[in-house]
Order: sequence, then structure tokens, then C-alpha cells
Amino acid sequence: MEKLTDELASSLIDDLRLDGDLNCMLSDFPSRGVNPEFVLMIDKKLMPECDTGDPNHAMKSWIRCAATAGAYVYKSVGESVSQPLRVWLSNAASAVILHGLLGELTVSTQEDREGNATNENISLPDTVVDDRSDGYWYYGSWTVENVASSSEMRDVLKAEMANACVSVMIASVVNYFEENRYTPSGFRRDSYACRILGSGVMEKYGLTDESDKTKAMLITGHWVSKLVVFSMATEGRELEHPIRPVKRIGYKQSLDKMDISKYFRDVPAGFTYTRIAHAIARRMVRSVCIPYFDNFSELIELRQLYCKIVDDPFHYHLDGEYLTGSPRTTISDTGNKLFGRLITYLSIFEPRSELLLYPQLRKNGETREKHYFDYSRRWEDILKLIFDEIYMPSGRYLPNALKRDLNISDEFPPNDEELESCWSEYDVDDAIRQWIRFYFRT
Repeated sequence: MEKLTDELASSLIDDLRLDGDLNCMLSDFPSRGVNPEFVLMIDKKLMPECDTGDPNHAMKSWIRCAATAGAYVYKSVGESVSQPLRVWLSNAASAVILHGLLGELTVSTQEDREGNATNENISLPDTVVDDRSDGYWYYGSWTVENVASSSEMRDVLKAEMANACVSVMIASVVNYFEENRYTPSGFRRDSYACRILGSGVMEKYGLTDESDKTKAMLITGHWVSKLVVFSMATEGRELEHPIRPVKRIGYKQSLDKMDISKYFRDVPAGFTYTRIAHAIARRMVRSVCIPYFDNFSELIELRQLYCKIVDDPFHYHLDGEYLTGSPRTTISDTGNKLFGRLITYLSIFEPRSELLLYPQLRKNGETREKHYFDYSRRWEDILKLIFDEIYMPSGRYLPNALKRDLNISDEFPPNDEELESCWSEYDVDDAIRQWIRFYFRT
């Protein structure tokens, strides 16, 4: 077995053309389960036991481990799939180790003889909890029976594929943050995972079947440690509920070149209504119709909740208790209490908006504003009149038209102080404010 692992490592080292650094450039491309047969197995005996002080030795040890992991997956995990997917999974298994994307939960406290928790001694290495891998993998034994030979792997492992595999795995974890699933649902066409699937990066390496592409993202995304990725992506951020401690497994590299931190400055899975409502509200407060919204305090509360969640996103995620090690928020996702009026705005002013892809907003081609308790026929009439006067002008002064047709006060704005507060909350700049006021000047 040692001869085989050395041969596999030699092949991958030659392909990497090592010169003291892996120097992997990570490209930034624009709830389903996974079958147990695709679980990744790692042999602890091939992992470097400790930091020897020799970076080249540690790197070569991890490459040996990564190459053998790829050979194991090629022979024992990928046999039931197409050849292109089999090759992809093999390279992904190697890449997940070469980039240190596996993780294990660590013990942060110990108990004394009386059962009382004591603080961790931070001068000592973290101890790893048995069977506590953060990801779909486990420790086992690689043997000549379950690992492909070096001749079989000669044209399989390609160092250049590592970047592509990592991009797909990271996109899967980002999607877990956004939707609590490892592949995109299809409702967020502009999501990172959707962009990766449509970028051509997988086709470049022979993975052209749409089903295989989705399987590759699903399977390899499960291998990756969510905690490792989240910790790296939020490094330097002061979170009230930070990610729980995790030990990185593999050759540790940075994800800085991918710039994924921006994807975690958003509302996570668990507050979809709030995220959708906020996305619509951000547009509506910059529309000419906003002065006639009936309750600015609701928009302000929505914005404040959104900002609160974004500042501490993992606490609000559906798996927040697991991710942070502390109780998840008790706050409910109540963004849909504005959906009746917000959908009405979209249906009139932005009928082609990508937001209307969500089934909560439109179903079978019909917008669903009337399904929500806050739907207002008066608000709909106001929006239609304003829209018509702007895009099919009758020549009437807008406040006069509102007063004559709908008996609405011609005082502008009806609640000026509240409107200004709302604009301030949503960071509406002066130019937009003045543009809106222009339509109501006497």
C-alpha cells in the first residue's frame, strides 16, 4: 500500500509542478440529501501527524493523502456514475484535501471530576471529538482493494481541475447558507451556485450532462466543512454569534482570491420572506409611488430587521444552533406581512422582475397579492394611476389627478417626516429624493 500511495503522490506532484507552494488560483465564477454510497473516506494514517516545521514535507504529505483520496473515490465511490462524473468526484476528493476544506468539531471545554465545565487551555492543541466530522466523510482504511492503481489514475487526477472543483464545492456551501440545500432551487437565478453551474467551468472538464453537474455539486458540497468555509469567509468580522470552533483538515490555503465573503452579508435560509420583502422594498422606496405608502413604520421595521440579521447571519440560519453552538433566534420570519402591497407594486411597476419567480409572489402566471391579508385595493388604484400618469401622461398635475380620481389629499407628502425617516433607513440619496419630489411640485 505504501508503494501505491507513493506512486499516486508522485504523479500528482509532477502534475502540480511544485516549487515550494501550491499556488492555486481560485477562480471567482460568477433540501436534497446525498446517497450514502458517496460518503468520502479518509485514512488518518496518511495524514501528517503534526507540524514538523518543514513546510515542504507537510505539503508533500498532504499531496500524498490527497492523491490517494482521489484514487479511493475513483475506484470505490464513483463506480456507479458516468465516467465524466467519476473523474470529477475523484479530482474533487483530492482538491478538498489540498485546500483544507474538511473539518472536525473540536472540544472547547472539558469537565472536571465533578462534572463542571472548565475553560479550554488554549495553549494546547484542540482535541478532536470522535465521529464529529463536519461534512459527509469519515475515517477508515485505504487498501489496495479499495484504491485505484497509479496506472488507472495516470490520466484522471489533473492539478488544474482543483480550482474548478473547489469553486463548485464552495458554491454549494454558499447555497446551503442561502437556501439550506446544497444545490440551487431555481428560484434565485442570479445565485452564486446558479452562476457556477452555468459558467462552463464543469463542461471544460467533460462534465456536460446537467444531471451530472448537479450531482457533482450536491455530492462534493456535502464533503466540505460548512464551518471551515464560514469561518474563513467571515474572518475579521465581529459577529455576536460567531461560528463554533472547528479544526481544519488538509493543506491549509486561503480563499481570499475567490472573495466569497460578500455572499455571507445577506439574509440566510430561514428568513426568505424577509429577504424577498426587503429586496422589493429597496426598489419601492426609490419609486415615485413611495410617498403614498400607508405605513412607513412597517418599511422601517423591515429594514432594521434585515440589517440586524445581516450583521449576525448564522444566528438566524435554520441550522443556527449547530453553526454557532448557541440557541437559534426566536424571532419569526414575518416579511410576508407586507407581501400584499409589495407584490402589488411589482406587478404594476416591475412586472418582469426576477423576484416574481418566487412561488410566494406568483403562481401559474398570476401574481398573488390578493392571497395576503395586507392587500389593499386602494393602494393598487394609487399605483395604477401614478404609473399611467408617468408613462402615459394625461398632462395633469399628479397630486390633482390623485385628488380628483381617488379623493387623495393633494398635500405632499402626506407624512413628510416619516417619509424622510424611511428614506434615511434605506440610504436613498438626495438625487433620488429630489427626482421623486419633482413630480409633486406645484
